Amino acid sequence: MGQFSTVVDKVIEEERADALVEQLEDAADAAARNDIIDKNSALWGDLKPWRLKLSHGKCWFSEAKDCFSHWDVEHYRPKKSAKDNDGTVHDGYWWLAFDWQNFCICGNAGNRKKGTYFPLREGSARGQPHSDLRHVQPALLDPIDPVLLFFNVEGRAIPAPHVTDDWERTRVKCSVERYNLDFGPLMNGRKTVWVECWSRIQTYLYALGLYQRDPTNGIARAQLKQAATHVRELISEDQEFSAVARACIESSGNSRVLGLMRSA
Repeated sequence: MGQFSTVVDKVIEEERADALVEQLEDAADAAARNDIIDKNSALWGDLKPWRLKLSHGKCWFSEAKDCFSHWDVEHYRPKKSAKDNDGTVHDGYWWLAFDWQNFCICGNAGNRKKGTYFPLREGSARGQPHSDLRHVQPALLDPIDPVLLFFNVEGRAIPAPHVTDDWERTRVKCSVERYNLDFGPLMNGRKTVWVECWSRIQTYLYALGLYQRDPTNGIARAQLKQAATHVRELISEDQEFSAVARACIESSGNSRVLGLMRSA
């Protein structure tokens, strides 16, 4: 019943959002659009529980559950205005102000620093209502698809090992700074997860060694299975900083350990 109710609520909010977008398109100017946005800002808050459920109670930017402060519903593409690297202010993506696909759950330690900052790659189109936003090349990473991000033993957010392109590395650097991803408590939380994951990996490798020396040893086989389960627990999507645990596993360089991610 609860899940059905959530779906119904989401459909109702989408209908409200569609009606508001029509109002925005008919508005006389930017001031009128901003007035509509301000008067109806409660809508994205109404969708907060649903979006938070999608992220397993974690911030979409940092993967933190509570150390990144209170939850905000952040617009990935700013709704009223978008600030460039040089401080130039452009029109925001007002037509996405009530589009739930543009909503992300974010701790306000990151949201406050991002603000309306949304620079684009030099020469990139800014996007217009109903245009294909795939042609827009933002500097900030989309938190829904953070494939360029990685983490190290110090808890720092860094480019993933496969990222060699200068523009992609620039995007990571920009995102780490503007999303406040090197916020002290975040780094401490990541370090804790890394140490725990590394410890579990060593336990797994020890059990693997016992089993490989004597495949008939039932106790060793059971220990290996239990150790594998303990490692996989940390990369479950509902775990805080699961991406850090994945980075730790990748950093091991051991094919058997890497296999735990594929079988999770």
